[in-house]
Amino acid sequence: MQVLIKTITPLLAVSLLLGSCTDDKKQEKQETAPVKVTVYLIGKATQTQKLNYSGTIEPDNTARIGFAVGGVINNVLVQEGQRVRQGQLLATIDATEYINSLAIAESGLEQAEDLYKRLNELYQKGSLPAKDYIEIKTKVAQARSNKNISAKRIADSRLYAPMSGIITTRSIERGSMAAPGIVAFTIIKTDQVYARFSVPESEVGAIKTGMTGRVYIPTLSDTVVGKVSIINPQADAISRTYSVKIRLANPGQQLLPGMLTETKIMTNKTVQAIVVPAKAVLRDADELSFVYVVNEVRKAVKKRVTTGNLTGASEVIIKEGLRSGEQVIIAGQSALKDGSAVSF
Repeated sequence: MQVLIKTITPLLAVSLLLGSCTDDKKQEKQETAPVKVTVYLIGKATQTQKLNYSGTIEPDNTARIGFAVGGVINNVLVQEGQRVRQGQLLATIDATEYINSLAIAESGLEQAEDLYKRLNELYQKGSLPAKDYIEIKTKVAQARSNKNISAKRIADSRLYAPMSGIITTRSIERGSMAAPGIVAFTIIKTDQVYARFSVPESEVGAIKTGMTGRVYIPTLSDTVVGKVSIINPQADAISRTYSVKIRLANPGQQLLPGMLTETKIMTNKTVQAIVVPAKAVLRDADELSFVYVVNEVRKAVKKRVTTGNLTGASEVIIKEGLRSGEQVIIAGQSALKDGSAVSF
């Protein structure tokens, strides 16, 4: 009985080993079975050049204004967000001191002019030295200047809007002190605005003044058409990009400074572009775009790509990552990983 058991045991071990090898081969065969996919042969297509940029709305003009003289503010007539017209009174300073100075200057001018009249008669008769005559003329001129300065200070105690627009900043309150050169209000002009965006050096040469731009404003879900009006010839020292502005009419005052924009410019130039079906482009966990291409041994290779615009035929332009002649997988990607064998 003992001999029989010893004989059977090696046979059983061999049988189990063969069975295990068979299962491993089956599993290996299943794992290496090519994945059925559909491929698309990449070629270059002729496309009308479209340039897209993100930017913001900027006002047509901005004025930061303040009093030219110092004093205590006794009246503020406007609030932030209020629309004002050119020449509208915004705020005033207590001008008592300047009014008194004007009265003193007027009295001094009257005295100087009266003295001039009397001395001028003597000078005409030859009874007054030229030196004294010149001295009195100088005093009259000084008195007149003092009067004009005092009158100017009174006028400067009243602050008017230099243009029509919207008050965006009010930095003064009644009872506070005003000082020359300190900004009291900021006014923006928005009957026309700019869509401003930055253009890289490689593309700025394709944009010309007068080109039409379509500006989409996501906040308003609206598109406004305008013309390229300003191309700054000086590149930003850090980003090496050029500032470009499209002037937009804003009759309804709905376009507000700071709104985000998406601008599209058609350059009327044709370019050769790599175009693939949009369904070929996938995104990974980091929201980076990639595609699978088939290499020479029919294995899927994962490639990062930089995408451009969608075309009307549900295709996407690939800016970087692919070249003409490659085969990109457009169906069956869900079963793939980098290096998977494929068939088609």
